[in-house]
Amino acid sequence: MIDKIQALLDSDRNKAFTENEILKQLYPEHIAWPGDRISFISVASFLAHAKKIETKYVTSGAGHELYFRAK
Repeated sequence: MIDKIQALLDSDRNKAFTENEILKQLYPEHIAWPGDRISFISVASFLAHAKKIETKYVTSGAGHELYFRAK
């Protein structure tokens, strides 16, 4: 999963992706299950700690969203 997420973010280094956008790419056949989301957050936290990705928390009229982008 680390390689898949890193490859997706590296595919468009100028774009920031939401969790749902990434999960739709990883699991196109179904909505991500709770275990998938837990795995994703674990991997994203690891990649952010390793300084491979950037995270940004954005608040808008539509609510709160966490964005991920390759460094």
